Amino acid sequence: METLPEKATDIVNNIIAQSNEHTSRTIFAVGSKSAGKTTLISNFLEKNEAPRETLVLEYSFGRKSGQKQGLEKIICHVWEYGGKLELLKNVLTSVPLQNKSYYIVMLDLSKIKTIWNTTEACVNCLKQYVEKSSSQDLILIGGKYDLFNNYDSEIKKNICTTLRCVALINNAHLIFYSSKEPQLMRRVKEMLHNAAFGNGVVIKEKNVNFIKPLAIPKGLDSWESIGIPKSTMDQARLLQVSRVLS
Repeated sequence: METLPEKATDIVNNIIAQSNEHTSRTIFAVGSKSAGKTTLISNFLEKNEAPRETLVLEYSFGRKSGQKQGLEKIICHVWEYGGKLELLKNVLTSVPLQNKSYYIVMLDLSKIKTIWNTTEACVNCLKQYVEKSSSQDLILIGGKYDLFNNYDSEIKKNICTTLRCVALINNAHLIFYSSKEPQLMRRVKEMLHNAAFGNGVVIKEKNVNFIKPLAIPKGLDSWESIGIPKSTMDQARLLQVSRVLS
C-alpha cells in the first residue's frame, strides 16, 4: 500500500514530466507548526482560499511564462511538510527534486524555547541535500516577527545571534517575516518569486541589526560581524540553551 508521500509523488509525476531541468524549480518548506508556512506559500502563489492545516505533505505549483517569446514555461513545484520532524528524513526520499531546489526552514520566533530544537532537527536533515550540490539552497525564515519584536532586547539579541550562527555554519540565507506586516510579507514574497522564476534568492536591504528584522543573504555574514569566535552547531546550541532556556 502506498504511503501518503508516494501517492503525492504519483499525482505530481504528470506535471513534472512536462518540465525539464532547465525550466523547473522545487521549493520544500518545513519547520515549526503554525509558523505561517501555509500562509506564506498561499501568498507567494497568490491563492485566494483560506489557509488550512497541512496534512503531513502537500503539493502545489506555480507556473510562469519565460521572458522571451516561445520560451517554455517555468514551473515551480512547492512541497510543504507538516508532519512530525522525526519522520522528515524518510519523507524527503519520496519527494522528486528538480535541478534547482530551495529548502525553507520556517521558525516560529514567538516560541523562543522551541526555536533551537526545530532549527537543529530540520537543518540536520536538509544539510545533506544542500551540501551535495551547488544548485541547492537553504533558507531560514523567522516567522511571526511581529510577536518576537515584543520580547526583551537581550532575548532578541541572543536569538538573532544564534540564528546568524546557524545560517553562517550551514551557508544559509536568513530572513525574518510576518504575515501581519505588509513590508516584510512583500520582501519574502519577492525573494521566493526570484527563487522560483528568476535568478535565485535575492535578499534586498541586508540587515544584521537585531533591533530590526534580520535580512542576510548567504555568504554575506561573518563571525567578526556576529561578534563571537567561529563556532560549531553544538556551540551555537550551548549559546541558545544557556541564555534562553535557562
